[in-house]
Amino acid sequence: MNAPRSPEGFTYLHSMEPHHRRRVELLQQHPEIRALFGFDRSTIAVTGVVAVAQLGIAWVVSAYHSPWWLTVITAYVVGAVLSHWLGQAIHETAHHLAARTTRANTALAFLANVPMLFPIAAAFHRYHLEHHRALGVIGRDTDLPHRLEAKWVANNRLLKALWLGFYFFVYWARGLTFIKKPNRAELANALIQLAVTVTIAQTLGSQAILYLAVSTIIGHSLHPVAAHFIHEHYELSPGQETFSYYGPINRVSFNVGYHVEHHDFMAIPGPRLPKLHAIAQREYGALVSHRSWSWVLWHFISSKTLSVANRLVRTDEDFARARGPGGAAGQPMPAWSAR
Repeated sequence: MNAPRSPEGFTYLHSMEPHHRRRVELLQQHPEIRALFGFDRSTIAVTGVVAVAQLGIAWVVSAYHSPWWLTVITAYVVGAVLSHWLGQAIHETAHHLAARTTRANTALAFLANVPMLFPIAAAFHRYHLEHHRALGVIGRDTDLPHRLEAKWVANNRLLKALWLGFYFFVYWARGLTFIKKPNRAELANALIQLAVTVTIAQTLGSQAILYLAVSTIIGHSLHPVAAHFIHEHYELSPGQETFSYYGPINRVSFNVGYHVEHHDFMAIPGPRLPKLHAIAQREYGALVSHRSWSWVLWHFISSKTLSVANRLVRTDEDFARARGPGGAAGQPMPAWSAR
């Protein structure tokens, strides 16, 4: 390791993030990977079906006057999975991997956002790519926990469970430290979601709102489908910065578990990431990976040695120095994307 842990618990590195180097090497060894680049329209159909299903369940719990406790259970068992799936559709569209044009990807993201009630899509589109361009860079990587999170939660088991239990709100609060003046897309997203929420409340009632809200909050907090927030970049194996998950939940999340592969090749849509893994199986098979997101959550919470700050980080200056003149950490916007 290049440096000891800081007082907050972060491990500071002076090196470049690993994905740029591996991307170059893999393209040299496996030029056929380029054939996987592009967009996958199947994401459009899947997103539409999942969005309709989520709204349909909201109608059912309202029409049959489901008691609040049954509504919450339904939201945890079914709704959280569907809401998280829609969240990953927004992730795919942020990388322009569902359709040819930026407008089409944005429209699909807005559709995916509808059953989630909270305006998420436009802000995620605006800020997420910096996580790839500046992985692990303090003050730039929107995925890194804030120093206050690291200080207050640390490795306390109860606090880690609470932190994950309210992670949806933690992520929003963290985002305020990066926030800029809202752009037109964010304002449109907020107005659409406000209109949607009012319409659902007036037509379907409070039970439908409860179902959709709990589905969204739990589906991005303490739930097995949300464990990727931990598995992706927490240092669960010393020295490795990004991890993949190859379990069954990938089937209902556009293969977001193939996270090393995703960071290596952002221009490959989620449905094709297993093909990338098969092509470069020797390289990816040598890395530590996970088979159970439930185990990831349990291990993270129960371990006395794992902290909210168990992340590999770097300063912006060290990142630029390691990258060197003319280097690039991220990938350019796909050539097929157009406004």
